[in-house]
Amino acid sequence: MNFLYPIYTEQTECQDCYKCIRQCPVKAIRVENGHAMVVSELCIMCGNCVINCSAKAKHVRDDIPKARQLMQLKKRVIISLAPSFASEFPEFTPQQIVAALKRLGFWGVSETALGADFVSAHLSETFKNEINKKDGQKLFLSSACPSVVEFIKQYMESYAPYITDCASPLLAHARYLKKIYGDDIGIIFIGPCIAKKGEADSFPEIDAAVTFENLRKWLDHEGITPYNCIPKEDDRFIPQKAAQGALYPIDGGMISSVNNYGNPIRSMSVSGIGQIKEALEGLDIKSLAEPLFIELLACKGGCINGPVTKRKSAAAIRHVQLMQYADNVEKTLPETILENKPEIQGTLPINAIPKAEHSEEEIRDALRTVGKYTAADEVNCASCGYDTCRAFAEAMLDNRAEKTMCVSYMRKLAQKKANGLIKAIPGGVVIADKDLKIVECNENFARLLGSDVLEMYEIKPGMEGADLDKLAGFARFFSDVISTNGPDVIERDVREGKKIFHVSVFAIEKESIAGGVIEDVTAPEVQKHRIISQAKKVIDKNLSVVQQIAFLLGENAAESEAILNSIIESFSEDEDEQ
Repeated sequence: MNFLYPIYTEQTECQDCYKCIRQCPVKAIRVENGHAMVVSELCIMCGNCVINCSAKAKHVRDDIPKARQLMQLKKRVIISLAPSFASEFPEFTPQQIVAALKRLGFWGVSETALGADFVSAHLSETFKNEINKKDGQKLFLSSACPSVVEFIKQYMESYAPYITDCASPLLAHARYLKKIYGDDIGIIFIGPCIAKKGEADSFPEIDAAVTFENLRKWLDHEGITPYNCIPKEDDRFIPQKAAQGALYPIDGGMISSVNNYGNPIRSMSVSGIGQIKEALEGLDIKSLAEPLFIELLACKGGCINGPVTKRKSAAAIRHVQLMQYADNVEKTLPETILENKPEIQGTLPINAIPKAEHSEEEIRDALRTVGKYTAADEVNCASCGYDTCRAFAEAMLDNRAEKTMCVSYMRKLAQKKANGLIKAIPGGVVIADKDLKIVECNENFARLLGSDVLEMYEIKPGMEGADLDKLAGFARFFSDVISTNGPDVIERDVREGKKIFHVSVFAIEKESIAGGVIEDVTAPEVQKHRIISQAKKVIDKNLSVVQQIAFLLGENAAESEAILNSIIESFSEDEDEQ
């Protein structure tokens, strides 16, 4: 288990449901001994596995201990607060939130949206320069979302050159704060994003990233409620409020912010990794008649729907709350602030992992190990988490999946084992449904009922669909056991012609299926077995009584037990000889 990586699996909580694989857009999950583990080098930190794990086995690294340690080591630690705080804590004023954070021990609180404004201004200038070039760039992909940057660099490499060489709002903000307050400050990000932890791990300017979820726990632990914090005059954002960079957490918000600074090119917004893949796949960049800027966000609807937000209110409400906050700020930063902008270049450094190529024969061999020999066997049910059986086979070849993940394979395997056990049982075995139709039976069952039934079995092994009521009089016991209020087990001795059968019928599934084991007690070997069984029952039943009155019976009790044991041994020896 890798606790250093932002997302990890708590093995004891994993229920082997593979839901995380189904929801992971890049299948960055490796199943080891039935547990679904995050493959850190393939993960894009979108948090889908965290949101969708019904067992809550996917955990997000808690950076609060690191933040506490930083506050002990540095005199000034500043919070970079994500603009989506407006939809996460709508019940509090910004001043109350600042006051609460300062009571935790932080020196100051600043808006990450300041960095977003610097990014917007920079992109505006970039687009103006490119549009004036004769052979300028035609496609621009936003670099604000670290999950998207990782996804494109890792899984859609051909589009990586079109990512704008522009720092994320967080990185730009951290650089700006260090520029005006000095390199000795500490910077902690607080927001709705897991991927920001990846940025904190990659860039020295950012010391740690704490989620909104963990911030709530931290405040509760310290007994701090923003509502009860009375703001002082200096409880405000430093060095000043951001402009409409605050719109970045909603889809289309980045475009609106860039437009405020002057955007001369056509723009569009796409949110959600699946939608991004669909939007870019097959895009012929040469066919673009004019430059196009695409704002890309990993979370559908934007950061307000991040994986570690409270998600108690409707997405539409969160969108409106963010818009209302942005309506009360300036559209752009003053020129005096923009002139002091930090270094803007630099995106998340990603080293793409080469994808293993598997031959058609290797894939076919892998499919055969799970009982898929033809195209018709590839049902593509996706229960394993992969969209197709071939994708699952490739995952097995990459050591990211196990055969036991295939439901159809495990069902067939279980059926084979059950059939093998049924055939190996020396007595007759039959399974019937609520309509007394045979689901499965062994050859011994058919042999017990006579040559006619045995002939039926030889024609159709298992005799599936045959009417048990017409074959045997003891079929009524199956009806009794299957009925809702019937007993779970019935044991009877019944006569069928010249034979006496000992019938044990038991419920497999109430109101649906029952099973039965039938023995011919008139057969010599069965008679001996039953005598042995009855002798054992006599001993077990009377042993406690014998012990209680042993002082009265003396040697007679021991002799009685010896006689019974000799009967058992005698018949057991006969059985062994046979």
